[in-house]
Amino acid sequence: MKEKIKIYFQKSLSYFVVIFCFLFFPVFFIVSTVHIFCWNNTENLKQSKITEMDYALEYLNKYSNNKKYFHYLLTKYSEYAQISDNPLESLKKNINNLKAKYPNKFQFIVWDSNGKVVKELSDKTGFNYVISKLYEVLNDVTNSVRIDPTLRISEIKSVKKNINLLHSFFGRIFIAENLKYPIYSGIDSGPLKTDVGNSFCHVWFKVDKKVSFLCFISDELITDYSGLDKISKVLSKNSDIIFGYSKIPNYEMPVSVFPERYKADLAMALITYDKGGDNLFENSRVLVKMSMPQPSIRTFCFLPKHDETWDYNYKRNILSGILFSILLGIYCLFGYWFLFKHHFFSIKWKLTVLFMLANLVPISILGLVTKIYVENKKISLTSEITDNLEKTIREFDLQYNYLFEDYNLKLNSIVDKISENIGISEIKEPEIKKLYSLYDELDLTYLYLVASSGEVITYKYDEKKSKITTDFISTVGINVISFLNDKEIEIAKDDVFSNIYDREKSDFLLSFLKNNGTVHEVLIGEEFRTFYSYVFGDKRNYNNNYLFIIIWDKEDFLNIYLKKYYNNIYKTVPDGDFFIKSNNSNNTYGSVELKKYLEPVFEKISGVSEKITGHIDIKGNNHIFVCLSGLNLKNWTLVATYPEDMINKEINILIIQIVVGALLSLLFSLIIVQMLFLNFLKPIRNLGEATLAIGERNFSHRVPIGDKDEFGYLNQVFNRVIEGLGDFEVAKIVQESLFPGNSFKTGSFDIFGRSVVMTTLGGDYYDCFKINDDYQGVIIGDVAGHGIPAGLMMAMAKASVLSAPDEIKLDPTALTTRLHKMFYAIKNEKLKRMMTFMYFVFNVNNGHFIYTNAGHCYPIIVDSVKKTASFLEYIATPLGIGPRCRCKNQELELAVGQSLILYTDGIVEANNSEGEQYGYDRFIDCLPLNYDVSAEKFYYNLYEDVYKKWSPKQEDDLTLILINRN
Repeated sequence: MKEKIKIYFQKSLSYFVVIFCFLFFPVFFIVSTVHIFCWNNTENLKQSKITEMDYALEYLNKYSNNKKYFHYLLTKYSEYAQISDNPLESLKKNINNLKAKYPNKFQFIVWDSNGKVVKELSDKTGFNYVISKLYEVLNDVTNSVRIDPTLRISEIKSVKKNINLLHSFFGRIFIAENLKYPIYSGIDSGPLKTDVGNSFCHVWFKVDKKVSFLCFISDELITDYSGLDKISKVLSKNSDIIFGYSKIPNYEMPVSVFPERYKADLAMALITYDKGGDNLFENSRVLVKMSMPQPSIRTFCFLPKHDETWDYNYKRNILSGILFSILLGIYCLFGYWFLFKHHFFSIKWKLTVLFMLANLVPISILGLVTKIYVENKKISLTSEITDNLEKTIREFDLQYNYLFEDYNLKLNSIVDKISENIGISEIKEPEIKKLYSLYDELDLTYLYLVASSGEVITYKYDEKKSKITTDFISTVGINVISFLNDKEIEIAKDDVFSNIYDREKSDFLLSFLKNNGTVHEVLIGEEFRTFYSYVFGDKRNYNNNYLFIIIWDKEDFLNIYLKKYYNNIYKTVPDGDFFIKSNNSNNTYGSVELKKYLEPVFEKISGVSEKITGHIDIKGNNHIFVCLSGLNLKNWTLVATYPEDMINKEINILIIQIVVGALLSLLFSLIIVQMLFLNFLKPIRNLGEATLAIGERNFSHRVPIGDKDEFGYLNQVFNRVIEGLGDFEVAKIVQESLFPGNSFKTGSFDIFGRSVVMTTLGGDYYDCFKINDDYQGVIIGDVAGHGIPAGLMMAMAKASVLSAPDEIKLDPTALTTRLHKMFYAIKNEKLKRMMTFMYFVFNVNNGHFIYTNAGHCYPIIVDSVKKTASFLEYIATPLGIGPRCRCKNQELELAVGQSLILYTDGIVEANNSEGEQYGYDRFIDCLPLNYDVSAEKFYYNLYEDVYKKWSPKQEDDLTLILINRN
């Protein structure tokens, strides 16, 4: 019972392993892989659409104000005209289109390249002098602002000279500084507001080489949302995303054209957003991204999920179906191969497949998570690099303060040495030259040395910069030295600068004392400048006599810092790039080629102190960028970029490492299989080869012994088995030699007998021998069982018959009794064999037969004339059953044309493919049908009918003797 349970458990475990490896695991792997792939595919699609929406929303928000929209539109008209072969014709076409689309909303004044009014395109052609002067003013303003964006418009000569003309043309509330707006490209760009006494109270202009124009825009047009309408339609035209906007009070309903079936989804998204929800809304039908560029406006990007690319279940089912079909096809190919092509599959290959499958489990799981891990790793690296870029920029920005300290040390070491040399004496020429040399050495903008009397002993300044007058410096020197010498300060009422030194009105002097001898920033006039001052004299005794002042314009001091430290930043961003741009001028540091790619970034951050990060295309390659407005480097914008190819390179290295790890794991499995083969499977293979040799009856084959281990012992045993089987084969040959032959002819009798042994040694026995000239003996018997015991008993029966005297051979009962006594004598507990036996003695002259039957199959008489067959029934016990032999002689006459059929039970017990026995009835019926006068031919007819047609895979021994009397 335990053995059966063990066998059942082993079979169940084997079936479970096969089902798990070839059914459960592949199904799990396919389902998991498809789930992750489809989920990632959908998420990537979602992220790409969100990115597209972000860019679109940025565009919509930028031009949600018609000021920005028409600034952009008119700028494009000017650009098209400049690159056109016929600028005036290009401008004419665009102006006409604009007026047709917005009738009575625009008025133009157009000038050609020489500044002459183009009357055909101008709505205002009177006041030629005024319009010509206006062109001159706008041309000067444009050129001046391009050179120096920080320049005050009111300081331009042509503006000062024609300010009344400008007021008369643009209205009383016209502010000259606003003339910058149409020229700018940043957040301050757009038409300027005027008051001309009619509805056209917004003005925009563009002065360029080929053609220039000024445009008056209706206030009604500026305050509506026609630009937003136009941009929404253009963006929606070639995209599956619907772009639009809504406005209060019905912000949940779109103003722009929108499909009716999705309005409920959009309303839900807008309401959720307006109540403080996230600006991203998603359900099974739609994806919506929203923004609020103005308090009264909601812009949105609306994506319907109406196609299969968004249907997770559809993608999962399709991909699963494909993979399951491929798996089924592979199984069918393997099944066909093993069933019809290659029936044998070695243990080595089985183990190889199992080890590969065992490794495929972790490798497959690794493959499932690798994609997510790689994507997360890329996000992590991007975030890390973004943080490093920001840190680098901030450190560079903070290091600006170090320049103050450097200059403090340098200046103080010089002036302290001079102070020690002169004491309270007068400064001599060598000291003055030493101080004067600092102008070029430190890239100063201004340098002054003032005596206590107010005399400016020496000074130098950049003539390109606005001059700080020596009178002002003289006044500063007198008052500061007087203050430090504890003397009264004489305030001149007509001196506007002197008021800042009034102790009751200003902390300037206290600040001066505090910061004396340090480089710091101070407000002089309307501008912050970098300032350093030093007082020569006896401070303790209030006997100061000189004031040394050096000043840098803020821009100049920043340039010194950038020149000195800019190159150092590349050491911290070796693979990236670094670019710095002044917000107040055209000063830049970095690649000139890089500047054009960064213009959209500068435009976005212009005038706003914030951080912007993202991705930008530079020369066809994506880069990460971080853009910051300087904290210490005020009015400067700093950008650091890093190529995404470097991140992808690191990710590719990671992927290669993962793949190499997986391949090494598989290689390790193959090595283990090879080691198993060498140490375990090779001996098994040797045994397998020995088994095949036995199947091919090659009993000379021997298994190599090898090591003296379990396999060595098993090989020794196997060799002994092969040797024994060789002996067994010899025994078979000996047994076959015991049969008398097949065909015998004596008198009128034709005898044919044959025994087909289905095992190595059989228990069937037949013999035909001559007793004397008149009598012939025929024997048939069947020892129970097969193999050596049956073969030995058959040989003993043969020997007993051959050794019997002729008088016993002539008496069937006597010979049968002789054999019975022998079988009964050797019977014991270990050998309980019996034998059915039948012996015939017949006269070859007259056909008279005497026979006895000891439990054998009834003989059959076949009459060829009558076409009949009948049994000779006689009941007796087999040989060796009991102590007495219960048999006696019987007689019969075999007539001419009759046959005597002797056989063993292997014939009637032959089974067909359905398990049905041939049986006695079917056998006796077939005998007359297959009769032939030739006993041999008669035999083969029966053999064909019984063996080849009925039971081609017979397992029992088959013996048949046919005796024809002709």
